[in-house]
Amino acid sequence: MPRHTEPMKVLLGITGGIAATRAADLARLLTRQGHVVRCVLTEAGARFITPLTLASLTGQPVAGANPDRPEWRATPVVEHIELARWADLLCVAPATADILGKAAHGLAPDLLSTVLLAARAPVLWAPAMNTAMWEHPAVQANVARLRGFGHHFVEPAEGLLACGEEGPGKLADIEDIAETVAWLGSPRHPSFSGKRILVTAGPTREDLDPVRTLTNRSTGTMGLEVARALRDAGAEVHLVLGGDLRAPLGLSTRRVRSAAEMLEACLARWEDMDGCIAAAAVADQRPESPAVQKVKKQEGPEDLRLVRTADVLGTLSERRRPGQWLLGFAAESEDHIANARAKLLRKGLDGILANDITGGHGFGPTLNTLTPVLPGGPQPPLGPLPKAELARAVVQWWGGVLAQP
Repeated sequence: MPRHTEPMKVLLGITGGIAATRAADLARLLTRQGHVVRCVLTEAGARFITPLTLASLTGQPVAGANPDRPEWRATPVVEHIELARWADLLCVAPATADILGKAAHGLAPDLLSTVLLAARAPVLWAPAMNTAMWEHPAVQANVARLRGFGHHFVEPAEGLLACGEEGPGKLADIEDIAETVAWLGSPRHPSFSGKRILVTAGPTREDLDPVRTLTNRSTGTMGLEVARALRDAGAEVHLVLGGDLRAPLGLSTRRVRSAAEMLEACLARWEDMDGCIAAAAVADQRPESPAVQKVKKQEGPEDLRLVRTADVLGTLSERRRPGQWLLGFAAESEDHIANARAKLLRKGLDGILANDITGGHGFGPTLNTLTPVLPGGPQPPLGPLPKAELARAVVQWWGGVLAQP
């Protein structure tokens, strides 16, 4: 999925291993996202993928091992210093045990390891190797040492490896690596950098019986994008998530099902948070007596008695300490501004985002518009925008509100 982020100059290091062939997809994805990508190949990496392939995909020259020119040659610039200075971020994908060991101990026998030693930009590693190699104490010690230098990692995935074994060691998904690149390169917002923020997202589900549930049309997309935008702005995000969507990388995530579970998970974290953005679509009712066994189809009328669920946002508001803030959402099918403002006042919120859902707007991957409402009244609408861009607009708007004296 394309991510609209600030363009960066990304230096992509490619080392030897079958996963080097996937570096072409990463180079292409980063380039399509607007970044300028230059590649540095090790001699082993060049045995799996060619400089011509990478240059064709990025439109940039490829450094390092190249059959058309020697790796070390007379040039008008000191190449490893020039490349290190050029890059806004260095990403090594795939990263072998060999390059991890060299970088961890300051060895620089080739161009890539020399660039890494000279780099002052953030460094991201995406390891790929056999499971036994990845789990070896020496490799893990090198990883820990590099983390101590401030380097970042996209953990290898589990699955079938090229050697035929199964376990951790596969190169992480290309989309995950690209998302981490965007995350590390995103500008931090002073209102959120270093802050601990609780985000609720997704629908809750209230069981009727072991098969059937009461729920709503929310997918959770907007809440996830808000959590991602806060993460990119420098916040430590704690996500309480309902539904089935995958959580973004780099978040402390708790999966929940019902409104009661969501409230419990939120209260367990709330005391330590600086604020909360509550984007979850919490079911307002639940069955008074869920059936233990699947209810069979029967003749004649059937009645379902419902009771109110826990008020997650209202309870957080009641239990907040001085200095904590609360931003809510209101999905409304009529009088959306007036109803949102009434919810803001009733629950004692600092702000609320009104979502007009008439005509099916607001659900799924459609363009969406949110109208911020503060205690003093509505603000100019945000949107219509895709939800990823809308979430960043929300974070920028709310960050500006928090920055006001």
